[in-house]
Amino acid sequence: MNETTSLPKILHKAKTFSPAALTDQELLYLTLNKILNLSISLQQLNEICDQEFDLRQLKYFSEHEWKLLFKDQTVTWKGKVLCELASRIEKRPKFTLGRVTSSQCLGQQLIEELGMLQQEVLLVLVLDTKNQVLGRKVIFRGTLDGATVHPREIFNFALRYSAARLIIVHNHPSGDPTPSTNDLNLTNRLKKCGDLMGIQLLDHLIVGSLTYLSFQEERLLD
Repeated sequence: MNETTSLPKILHKAKTFSPAALTDQELLYLTLNKILNLSISLQQLNEICDQEFDLRQLKYFSEHEWKLLFKDQTVTWKGKVLCELASRIEKRPKFTLGRVTSSQCLGQQLIEELGMLQQEVLLVLVLDTKNQVLGRKVIFRGTLDGATVHPREIFNFALRYSAARLIIVHNHPSGDPTPSTNDLNLTNRLKKCGDLMGIQLLDHLIVGSLTYLSFQEERLLD
């Protein structure tokens, strides 16, 4: 990006053609100046970003590079927040935007996302008739038992997307994905509710630290 590229021109490009038309460097320049309300000059940006700059490089920025970009050291944390946001977006499991092809594929992705968490998390994925993921939502965080999760919240979310199927996922911080009595009871309740509402419980995955258990693969949904 050269000195003739001004902020108004970048704004015009983004508004006229959409932000997708911006280069990574232009997008970063716009975000720093208009979203984070910083006054970052082209010279500052060019000191650390060349023409081949890729946003993924942000997570590798050294303390020195952050200081070059932010002359005011009291706002360097804003750049680090931006970096963390980009990192989390990059880590979002691909199935949220695509099609669930198998419990094995889904299980492996979920191990990476949930396997090392120290707190139990239960989330739901809602799908169409072709197993395309329509949406996902964290339903519960904490210590899971049969009384803490109500099917109503799960199926309300599924109905919002006119989903045909759903997958329930939760982790075991102990690392062992063996289902507890509460897990079995919850699954049974959800399956019965789904059968009544015409929304199939496709699977319930329990994620451990290194492996997972699929109710579908273990024939626990029959």
